Formats: sequence, C-alpha cells, structure tokens
Amino acid sequence: MDTKSLAGINKKSFELNYNGGTIWCEHLDAMGDMEDDVINKFEVDTTSFSRPSVSSYMIINLDETAVTESIARCICEGIVNGKKDFRKIVFVGVNRKMRKHFSSLTSKTSAMILFENDYEKAKQIMFA
Repeated sequence: MDTKSLAGINKKSFELNYNGGTIWCEHLDAMGDMEDDVINKFEVDTTSFSRPSVSSYMIINLDETAVTESIARCICEGIVNGKKDFRKIVFVGVNRKMRKHFSSLTSKTSAMILFENDYEKAKQIMFA
C-alpha cells in the first residue's frame, strides 16, 4: 500500500458550510485500487450522512480512485436504499463508463445527479 492510498483511507468525510448552505463531502478519493477499503469506508459513512440533521446535498469525491463495478453498485445501493432523500449529488473524478452507471440513479432517486472533474467546481455548482 502506497502512502498516497493510505492518506485516502485516513481522509475523513464531513459536512461543509459553503456559500450559505451545507454539503456532505464524501471523501473516497486518492484510494487507488483499494476496492474493499473504499466500500467499507462508504458503508461506515452511510450512518453519518443518513442522519436527518445532515445536508441533503452531497459531493462524492472519487478522484484518483479506481471505481469498480462493486464500488459503483455499493454507492448506488447506499443512496437508493438509504434513509436519506438527497436533493443533489455531484460525483467528482468519475470516468465516462462509471458516469453511465451513476446516471442510472436518476430513475431511482429524486436527487439531481451531476458530474464534475474538479472538487472546487463541484462545490460551486451545488447551489447554482
């Protein structure tokens, strides 16, 4: 395991006050090809972002993480089957193939699903 991937595992997800609102920032970035760790981190974080008091706006940062079918399925199922109704979800750092996979959420949830390659831009478009 390289140092960069280890840093990705240790990066905490959190709620961010931004531009007059709040955004849940799900950090699954910089985890390389550590599929099991990405899935475990998302599943643990589900408890935190599903609380009623947490924002219904979410950024899922997957930049520098190899998103597999298993990771995509876990994230989609967590959103669709979770207890939280999201208004907008922006995925960061997702390739074209996985964008199609995540776009399928549009028919299964009321959340607006968007894609961005830059984390800062994702924050900016959240309340646009």
